Amino acid sequence: MTLRLSAAVFLALTVAGCGSAPPSASVPVVVPIAPPTPTPTSAPPTIAPASASAVTIDRSLLAVLPADVAGFAITESPEGEASAVQSPELSTVATGFASGVAVDPATNDFVYAVVVALRPGVMSDAAFRAWRDSYDVGACSQAGGVGGHAEAQIGGRTTYITSCGGGLHTYHVWLPGAQRLVSVSAIGERRFGERLVAGIRG
Repeated sequence: MTLRLSAAVFLALTVAGCGSAPPSASVPVVVPIAPPTPTPTSAPPTIAPASASAVTIDRSLLAVLPADVAGFAITESPEGEASAVQSPELSTVATGFASGVAVDPATNDFVYAVVVALRPGVMSDAAFRAWRDSYDVGACSQAGGVGGHAEAQIGGRTTYITSCGGGLHTYHVWLPGAQRLVSVSAIGERRFGERLVAGIRG
């Protein structure tokens, strides 16, 4: 089975209590569409329609993240979760989903993280790359477009980083052993995104 990440579902998440935040603080949540691709020598498999109820909002997934970033607590984002979990496409790759946010209201430094509990066998190097591309296009569309890509070791883990034109950065970490995927959007000079990734557990 080949995981194909195509059209994305985006949620514009406005940080509560941050009325002076810039427009780039609205961060999209990306949900992949992942139908199987049959081989030319086999008939297309019969697949029962995916149900949004197959994916649970599991706040325990946030335990993968550090408790805070620079002293600002990472709190659950029910708005982001409620919107994304309704997408039937999410159930093709995930059994659980949670999102969290931390913000410094004085400086508008901001980080938003998505944690996905993956179904066994759905993620591969190619699928992870497609996931990153889909997420980044959506995130950077609100922040001046994709500016460039980098790869770094943060907290001992390979992290894929994308820079957007408006100062927004995205970070992606795949945890194969734990079957978790973490995608992060962040803005601000204090690099909340890097701090969060450095504290990932599991």
